[in-house]
Amino acid sequence: MKIRVLKIGDPKDGGQYIMRECDDFEYVNPIHHFVDSTIGLSMSFDRDLLKLKGYVGPDDKIEQTLFKRATKLCEEEIKKLKSIKIPEELITLLQTNDKKKQIKLLKNLTLTSNEFLAFIIHAYNKFGYTYSQYKASHHHEGIDTSKLPAVIHIEDSGEVHTIGSTPLTKGQLKQVVEHRKVIVSKFLDKGDIWHCFFLTFKSLDGKENYHNGQPHLHYISSAWNIPRQDVKEQLTSKKYSLPSLPHIDFHTHRNPRE
Repeated sequence: MKIRVLKIGDPKDGGQYIMRECDDFEYVNPIHHFVDSTIGLSMSFDRDLLKLKGYVGPDDKIEQTLFKRATKLCEEEIKKLKSIKIPEELITLLQTNDKKKQIKLLKNLTLTSNEFLAFIIHAYNKFGYTYSQYKASHHHEGIDTSKLPAVIHIEDSGEVHTIGSTPLTKGQLKQVVEHRKVIVSKFLDKGDIWHCFFLTFKSLDGKENYHNGQPHLHYISSAWNIPRQDVKEQLTSKKYSLPSLPHIDFHTHRNPRE
């Protein structure tokens, strides 16, 4: 698994934006994936903090210390995840390949991000489901990406902040962000049986017409009798076309479940 780290300095205040992104991956052990990503991101974050204090590196002893610290943090996180109670509907979902039953099981279900991650790990540990993730990002028609600045950030106030030169107005840049289409799909696979949970940035931000702006996941599985490859291609294309699908209320730190 490869994690890209992009750091862009902000000349206005001397700070910097740090962006980390994971490549797509397929059919992995989710525990190994979680360990690798958690340790890698933790060490990267700690290195950045040390650099602010004058650390130039590399230093083997410091790297060993950072690794031990990251490993301990990872072990604690895995312990927490394994202690999370997973909704019975999801456990039953993994044991049926009947479309109507799956839709019924997901009706009125709500999930937190931690419950979802715990479920992915449980699906592997107890049922042998591997884990895949794909991310697709598309700009709306007519966008010349060569004219975009390195960073476009919209503050909570609506103010548009950029780093890098661009001929586009703040209004145009805001449209670029608001109309950007991003889909993240997560597959659980066991032989010919698969389950796919996916979200769009709009569904995560509550900008789709669902329950008064409730963030949510979408679900589809092999029970729909659509080849997995076809679903993957749809979800990574600019405009996907799939039948009506179940929605699952989704809660993150931005919209905690009460």
